[in-house]
Amino acid sequence: MAITVPIQPPGGVLGPASEHFEIERVDYLSPTAGGRVSGVTAGFPLWRGRWTLSGSLSREGSEAWRGFVASLRGQQRAFFGFDYGRPYPLFAPNGFAGFTRAGGGAFDGSALSWSVNATRDVVTLTGLPASQRLRIGDYVMWRWTGADIAGAGTARRALCRVVEAADISAGGVVSVSVEPPLPSLVPGGAVADLARPCCVMRLDTGESQIGEKGRMLRVSGTISGLQDLRP
Repeated sequence: MAITVPIQPPGGVLGPASEHFEIERVDYLSPTAGGRVSGVTAGFPLWRGRWTLSGSLSREGSEAWRGFVASLRGQQRAFFGFDYGRPYPLFAPNGFAGFTRAGGGAFDGSALSWSVNATRDVVTLTGLPASQRLRIGDYVMWRWTGADIAGAGTARRALCRVVEAADISAGGVVSVSVEPPLPSLVPGGAVADLARPCCVMRLDTGESQIGEKGRMLRVSGTISGLQDLRP
């Protein structure tokens, strides 16, 4: 069976021992002769992921990660990168089974509609479960499809992290502050989703390395990726 890109990395019990998943910014101080200091940003902030494999990983897990890295062909193929520690918001840490939308019907993580403010750092979601709370560190993902790109496929993702807790109203509506700001390339028809949020990444070959295999036939190593943001 042909490999589908972006490629899904190993998960569950095969997941990494530790991870770093943060926004990478390229910022510069801009001091003035009068003593005032401000800042400028070079380019849009992107997600940087780094996942560390432990030598205590199972043999199955070791082979899964070796196969995953090999399938990426260096930077040629994209993969889905995400925070292993927050696959769902804290109000539903194990998923949305049993949750219903405020207006009725099963809730699968997707909002019925969304909007964003002028500075694109406050998003409003509708159709969520009533009277829950989005907490700092929860994620909102936007998913849509674009043109088929070699090595990247058609899947598109934008990813934002909640930076200020907010209560979902009895009507299932919430307005919440997020970082980074929602990219302007996200189309209005994209679906906002709280379930298994991720972004599309490319392997950073300079920071990624699978280590030696020990006597227990297990490997250690580091996998690093940078977000590949496309319309």
